[in-house]
Amino acid sequence: MRILLTRPAGQSEELGAVLSAHGVEWLGEPLLRIVPAPWDPSVLTGRAALLVTSANASRELLRMPGVRRDLPVFAVGPATAAPLQAAGFSDVDAAGGTAVSLIAHVRQHADPQAGRLLHLSGFDVSLDLGTGLAPAGFTVDRVVVYRAVAVERMNAGVMREIGHDGFDAAMFLSARTAAVFCSLVIAAGIVDACGRMTAVAISRKVAEALRPAGFRQVVVAASPSLDGVLDAILRLTTQDA
Repeated sequence: MRILLTRPAGQSEELGAVLSAHGVEWLGEPLLRIVPAPWDPSVLTGRAALLVTSANASRELLRMPGVRRDLPVFAVGPATAAPLQAAGFSDVDAAGGTAVSLIAHVRQHADPQAGRLLHLSGFDVSLDLGTGLAPAGFTVDRVVVYRAVAVERMNAGVMREIGHDGFDAAMFLSARTAAVFCSLVIAAGIVDACGRMTAVAISRKVAEALRPAGFRQVVVAASPSLDGVLDAILRLTTQDA
């Protein structure tokens, strides 16, 4: 089995190493570029807790020198929490992997009277945490710490391989990435090849964004996490066998 991983540059290797150990060939083709956005670290002062909704936001937080490692952090899921925990953050609480689960987790485990929360995010967000938490009495401010910029085209070799059935499957972790992929294969005139491929999506929302590509099948991970996606890919290899 050969799979296309569409994560930003530098983020496919860990998952790829696990896939290689299971005999799965993979190729990384970033469809989004992560561009840091300038922000003032003084916004961290006096916060009851930070809300972090992607590993990219975690990494941008770590770029700031002198950030206190005892700041309470609510992360959207384990993959978002991992860079902070590895860097010595001592109070990181991970939710179930979606913005909805993070809202529920904060409602259950945080006190709205403790002070204002700060959401570190990308420019584009799927769900406004402030709106979701306001009915429970929380006040959430938001600071943009990075932008995800869509690539204008895929590598010519990758497009050629897609068109000539060089991949059995492709993996998608965000609706934005899925939409970019669909627009690129349609523009390149190779969308028909997707009808002979399987897509692995981290969530139903991502699966919905893949509809224009007309994949032969779209497999949705049982849980909205990297582990869930990995399990879905490995199940495909078992079916192929």
